[in-house]
Amino acid sequence: MSKIATDSLRLKAAIEFGSEYMYTIRNGGHGPTLYIHARNQESASKVRLTAPDTWEDLFVIVTYNTAPDEEEDAPLDLQ
Repeated sequence: MSKIATDSLRLKAAIEFGSEYMYTIRNGGHGPTLYIHARNQESASKVRLTAPDTWEDLFVIVTYNTAPDEEEDAPLDLQ
């Protein structure tokens, strides 16, 4: 798949599923796969409700970061 085709599909996915996610397209175990990278489990659950199993002849996988978010866990400096 060409870079232009990949970029076009990533843009189309952002418009359809939301711009708050990161999108990558690469070959997976079942062929060309759209990976939707969510920030946390809650947002991953949200996009899983709207994203189909296959989209534009691509398999769809939703991932999220399991590491704690530094901004949310950092203590507030009130000085």
